[in-house]
Amino acid sequence: MKEQVSVLVVDDNEDLLETFSMILKRRGFLVETASNGVVALTKFHERHFDVTLMDVVMPEMDGVEAFRKMREICPAARVILMTAYSDEELIERALQGGAHCVVSKPIRIDRIIELINEASVPGPILLVDDDTDILEIMSRALSKEGYEVVAADSGEQALVLARQREYPIALIDIKLHAMNGLETFLRLKEINPGITAVMMTGFRDEMKRIVEEALAASAVTCLYKPFDPWKALDLIHQLSGKNFSAEEKDEREKQYTYS
Repeated sequence: MKEQVSVLVVDDNEDLLETFSMILKRRGFLVETASNGVVALTKFHERHFDVTLMDVVMPEMDGVEAFRKMREICPAARVILMTAYSDEELIERALQGGAHCVVSKPIRIDRIIELINEASVPGPILLVDDDTDILEIMSRALSKEGYEVVAADSGEQALVLARQREYPIALIDIKLHAMNGLETFLRLKEINPGITAVMMTGFRDEMKRIVEEALAASAVTCLYKPFDPWKALDLIHQLSGKNFSAEEKDEREKQYTYS
């Protein structure tokens, strides 16, 4: 049985909020609502939603600011922003921050459902490493956990792949041939501003400055080789918003050992 898609609808217009909620529930979605960005953040802290549908102009906290804070909680959060106003700077800021899309009100309900279905499908994870063993081990482990994985053995190949489709999360080795991991990450961000990057390296001291630059450019963290595959998997689960009980984590961890 297909798991229901959870949607958080955020709007200060109570009539619109009630209408969206009723229609989406009838279409089979699990729906919660919030009347402003502050309430939305409280609910987002409590649980992960597959998709958030949120108005931009609201009292207390606007939708772009709420979206930015949601991405701090879950870097891979999928958020659709709605606005009745034409503010190019605000829209550009939201898209640069990684919003799935910004749509203009009024919007047809069938278009909303189409966008929610599109946003709810997890994007593939991009692995970038010139070590074929690492690519094989991590690809196998991530695939086993249900993720779609695409591997690239160079920064150049990663850029080619990124121009063909969106990758919400990338694991990038720092010491690559020709184009290093930092340059690869920065150029991936130009193609996909919302990408969440985890750097990797086996040269802690040698790559210290580059790691610091990558973190300053918004990379989430750096995994130091050799690392337990479970450490990377657990991090990816967190970035993707997947929540497991302590027992489930223990059971999964037992399945992975570094080799």
